[in-house]
Amino acid sequence: MIVSYIRLKNVHFSYDETQVFKDLNFYLPKNKTLSIIGPSGSGKTTLLRLLNNEYSYDGEIDISGVAVTSENFNIIKRYISVVYDDNSFVKEIVKDEIRYSLENINVSPKEIKHVLKELNDFFSINKILNKAIDTLTKSDKMLVKILSYAVMKPSYLCIDGLLGYLDNRTKILLLNYLNYKDIILINVTSDMNDTLFTDYTLCLYNGISAIDGKTLDVFKEEKILRRLGLDLPFMIDISTQLQLYGLINKTYLNKETLVKKLWK
Repeated sequence: MIVSYIRLKNVHFSYDETQVFKDLNFYLPKNKTLSIIGPSGSGKTTLLRLLNNEYSYDGEIDISGVAVTSENFNIIKRYISVVYDDNSFVKEIVKDEIRYSLENINVSPKEIKHVLKELNDFFSINKILNKAIDTLTKSDKMLVKILSYAVMKPSYLCIDGLLGYLDNRTKILLLNYLNYKDIILINVTSDMNDTLFTDYTLCLYNGISAIDGKTLDVFKEEKILRRLGLDLPFMIDISTQLQLYGLINKTYLNKETLVKKLWK
């Protein structure tokens, strides 16, 4: 596996004369997954666009030792893929959409067949492979969109809010697939519960990092998060309340484990 990290140093960026980032600094350690949270308008999607080399900026962004600049465009595209929350598809049929992504990176027909089988082993997608994308449910559409980027095996797969369309079972399957493929997830989300799927969390506010670090450490800063209008994930919140009453002595992320502890 490639040792992958992301470093942002003194990043400044303005859009239509509106300052989005004024001195953004952040370091994501090697091979760690990340959630990006923050109030509406805090720059979550814009940050993905900067990582994806879509805008010019001041400061430094470094992905695995490669500076994110227009000169390194082709290199950066091999490291990172961004899946945005839209309905843009290249092909009409699911199988053709996934095949198109693979053909773009010169994958052989034999290997494409193997990839499709592997996807079915994980997600049981044979039932939709020959369907028109516009006939799918929103959940299936977004899964197809994510997978059409994931099959290209970038170092980082950035997902802009799409996990929210998937049920918990599919989220877990997707996380297992990405882990199996050594693809590191960066997830922009407004669902605080989804942050618990990642190692680190970055909270953006007013052009800077308001809080960042290991996910469970970030949620120890409850007062700051509440002040920004952000709630704690359900399991963090209930664990915190139960600890205040002396009913448990640590944070539980699994509901079933917590219930067993309370009923001992």
